[in-house]
Amino acid sequence: MHQDYPKKCTSAKMCRMKLAQPIHRLSSIRQKMIILDPTSNSTLTPKEDLTQGLLVIDCSWQNVDKVFQHRIRGRRLRLPLLLAANPINYGQIGKLSSLEAAAAALYITSNKAQAEDLLKIYKWGPTFLSLNKELLDAYSEAASEEDVLDVERKAFRLFGGKS
Repeated sequence: MHQDYPKKCTSAKMCRMKLAQPIHRLSSIRQKMIILDPTSNSTLTPKEDLTQGLLVIDCSWQNVDKVFQHRIRGRRLRLPLLLAANPINYGQIGKLSSLEAAAAALYITSNKAQAEDLLKIYKWGPTFLSLNKELLDAYSEAASEEDVLDVERKAFRLFGGKS
């Protein structure tokens, strides 16, 4: 969405490094893609099939509600809550960069090596894993959306999170 500083945009760096492909038109989004949507009422689970693609819409956190009002094809799911490790939102609950969001989705859906490789493109990337390791492992072992939400509730009750 070109709403961030280009030098700090994690999705732009993923594209430059050929770790992601940019989508310039909503019509390019396939029906079976998983769309990471922080406003969704449905939560990503380990059983999600990412073979049709994973889409992270890169926009400013200030514009999230406006951006996700648009009709976007695909299966819109939110990530379970995690702590951000990126320098702009470090330690904030749920305010992940595009890189962190993509890595979290990969990790939760049993693509752990790919998630770890993706996070290596920034010095702070591995910190995301160390901050969230127990949560990511618990989310990835959940049998259902209810189990994911139960893990989230128990973990973030202490922080006064969105549980």
